[in-house]
Amino acid sequence: MFKTISLIFIFSTLLMPNEKENILNVLEDYNKAFGEANYSQIVSFFDYPTFFNLKDKTIIASSKFKLKLIYKKIRGSLPDYYSYSKWGEINIQLIDDKIAIVDANFLRYKNDNTIFESGSAKYHLRLEDDEWKIFGLTPYKNIEILN
Repeated sequence: MFKTISLIFIFSTLLMPNEKENILNVLEDYNKAFGEANYSQIVSFFDYPTFFNLKDKTIIASSKFKLKLIYKKIRGSLPDYYSYSKWGEINIQLIDDKIAIVDANFLRYKNDNTIFESGSAKYHLRLEDDEWKIFGLTPYKNIEILN
C-alpha cells in the first residue's frame, strides 16, 4: 500500500512540472503569434466561447471568426513602432488538474528593442484533449487585496 501511494505521489509530482511547462509553451506560442499578427494562429490557442473581462463590459467570442475580429482590433490599435512582446513574471494556479489560472505580466517593445508599455492579465485555461486552451482573460492595472 505504501509503495502504491509513493508511486502515485511521485507520478503526480512529475506531472505538475510538465503541466506548467505545457501552459508556458502555449503562452509563448500565443505571444509569438500576437507579435506577428498571425490571427489564424492566435485563435487556435482558444476554447470557445471565450470571454474578455474589461472594466466596463465583458466581450464574448463564440467563434474563431469573432475572435479574429477582436484581435484585429486589439492588435491594430497598437502603435506602428510595436515590434513584439515578452512575458514578465508568470504565476500559475492549477485547479482540479483541468483548469489553470495564470497571472501574467507582459512587456511590449518598440522596433529599437526598448519597452514602451507593460501590462498584466489573468488568463483562464482549460485542458481539452490534452491541450491547454485559453477560455478567458481579464486585463488589469492594479489588484487590491480586501481584508
